[in-house]
Amino acid sequence: MKVTTLPRFDFRVRWATRTDVGRVRANNEDVVRVEPELSLFVLADGMGGHGAGEVAAALATEAVVAAVSSREAQRALDGYLKRPTLERRAAVFDVLRQAVSAANARVRAAATERGEARGMGCTLDAALLVRDRLFVAHVGDSRVYLARAQATLQLTHDHTFFDERLASGAFLRPSDTRGQNPLINAIGLTDKQPVDCLHVELSKGDRVLLCSDGVHGAIPKEAELSDLVRAGTPDEAARALIDTSLVRGGRDNASAIVVDIADRFAKRGEADDGVGARDLATARGSALLLDLPMGSVLRALSAAVEVELGEGALVPRVVASDQVAWIVLSGAIDAGEGRVLGPGALLYAESLVGEVPRTPLSKVTSSVRALRLRGDDFREVCGGDVVLAAALYERLARYLARRG
Repeated sequence: MKVTTLPRFDFRVRWATRTDVGRVRANNEDVVRVEPELSLFVLADGMGGHGAGEVAAALATEAVVAAVSSREAQRALDGYLKRPTLERRAAVFDVLRQAVSAANARVRAAATERGEARGMGCTLDAALLVRDRLFVAHVGDSRVYLARAQATLQLTHDHTFFDERLASGAFLRPSDTRGQNPLINAIGLTDKQPVDCLHVELSKGDRVLLCSDGVHGAIPKEAELSDLVRAGTPDEAARALIDTSLVRGGRDNASAIVVDIADRFAKRGEADDGVGARDLATARGSALLLDLPMGSVLRALSAAVEVELGEGALVPRVVASDQVAWIVLSGAIDAGEGRVLGPGALLYAESLVGEVPRTPLSKVTSSVRALRLRGDDFREVCGGDVVLAAALYERLARYLARRG
């Protein structure tokens, strides 16, 4: 498989796509699209009867490509490439948000024309590679994963009833199962489209997966999915994911895009977007990483994803199908009982040892950048490095003992 370069991206890459109608559905309503000249990867999973899902997914992906291709969007990406400040990084997120908004408007208009405004829509994931970063826009319950040597991270959070309830702090009854877990956010459902945006720094050897729920729903065990996505070439990994979904019954359309991050050929100056020495120093001052050698900090943070939370937002305890802890990089959080947490604070630390935090949900009082650590990802990193695990769990024990 050919290793190639992409515009504005510092690593050579290989990628592969696979999609299959499955063994039950009559039509394939998944759409996968790769635009190398834009360094853009898009996956949409359609919904709606009488072919409406296929139309929605196709229209949404076309709208995203058109939006990212626009002169204004290209100017914003060039600006971040030249000088990656926080403001210019925000402009990249604006490009993705506007692309999702354009997709939503396009699908809503088509639904009205077809008389199917209530049932026509799709999930949407767009992955954009710029410099050494992966930028993601996410709507729905398809997923984006980042597979690393130390751990496979589920980057996106399913926009379903069950998952949103957990994220909001609800304690569900044992009878509340994922069998009744309707999608509550998708392209085409409402005029104003909520969208999750995140970014993560990439390294040689990382592998990015975009997949529809026909894949991750058939492979619910994260360890198995991790093994499949890491195996062989991107084409072999994509084929293995689809084949496994078919073996498990193929009850839904199944699609995957696998992107392999190869060697780095461009080395630019250090970013000024808040990621780098400054944020590492802040994270290293947290109770979890205090006084650890820098190499250990970097290994521990291979399980972390940087997320931005706006003023007034609640800080969720469950994201991407798992309990999460947070290390605050900037901004302020009201943790209740008169406690205001700032840079370096560790939030919901109990999540890293499988315990449910006893404190109420915290609230953002001043826009926050924070590192999100899923419990599963943290434990996977620790499982591969006994010395690092001992150091991290010792710090967690001390922190939780002080708080108890």
